[in-house]
Amino acid sequence: MSYVYAVARLRAMENLFLDASFFSRLIDSATLEEALKSLGETAYARWAPGVSEGAFDRIIDSELVATFDDLKGFVPDGELVDLCRMSYDFNNVKVVLKSLLKVREGGERRYDLLSGLGARNTDGLIMAIEGEEYGLLPYGLGDVIPHCWTVWEQTKNPQQVEIILDACLFTTMRATAVELQKKLKTSLLVRWVEHKIDAENLRNAVRLQHMNYDSATALPFFHRGGTLRPDDVAKLMAEPPEAWGRALSYTGIGAALDAVQDRSDVQAALSEISKALDSYLIAVLEKVKYSASAPENVVLYLLRKEEEARDLRIALVCVANGLNREFARRLLGHGR
Repeated sequence: MSYVYAVARLRAMENLFLDASFFSRLIDSATLEEALKSLGETAYARWAPGVSEGAFDRIIDSELVATFDDLKGFVPDGELVDLCRMSYDFNNVKVVLKSLLKVREGGERRYDLLSGLGARNTDGLIMAIEGEEYGLLPYGLGDVIPHCWTVWEQTKNPQQVEIILDACLFTTMRATAVELQKKLKTSLLVRWVEHKIDAENLRNAVRLQHMNYDSATALPFFHRGGTLRPDDVAKLMAEPPEAWGRALSYTGIGAALDAVQDRSDVQAALSEISKALDSYLIAVLEKVKYSASAPENVVLYLLRKEEEARDLRIALVCVANGLNREFARRLLGHGR
């Protein structure tokens, strides 16, 4: 099917993206009230009524959900939109499983962290997992969830369960991208998913390095399917993150890490690397912006919308908590 109409509509919607000057003004706000007043002058204003001042995450999530739903209404292949929502579905599955693990240990269910950003109804996921109706689960999870329970009973280690679910996510994403690429006769979807796997492996490497994991103990956390072999990611553990760009200079993703600075604080290092990786994943697809009919424009638009949402969270958290404005400004993807 032709994507000319869908791409033309996306081009028009791009005019509503918040620009670098808006983010500069937002992050310089003296108070959260002032920042939210600025946000109220944008498309996000429609979600503000009835939301308390500190609950800006709900405003941002509501805008993202509406964006996913809007695109699903006019994009010829809704699977493209669902591909971008898949990681949220798997995060919801993790929330449900962790909640049930707490129940088994005498705790209470905690479903407040469930997100509406996934493609699958959260009530359906809860009912299927709690009722052990695993055949009703999407993405091949009907076979994976019983395995998660078995591993949990053997190890009592929630990290092992997360590794299994992440492996399923990336396998499913790549398989979906392969089928869509054949169907739509495109060329960049699989490449984008492969680099997404690389990005998640590198983020995990930062976290694990600061938890004093070495290459051998960290290796099980790195997933196959990317352009970087898990063994090669594990070798990076011997070097500080600011040296990873040089170590990966033979790859496209290496250049994205060149600007990473020395950070002793794990959260600062992770935030800076995440920004670089998110920008790189957008760059992987940006060449299609010159095409009036490339289906990848759908994914590109959604990546930019998610970048906008991420930057809003950074700016508003900074203002709300009186954090260092210049450091927060460096983490913003806008103004690249």
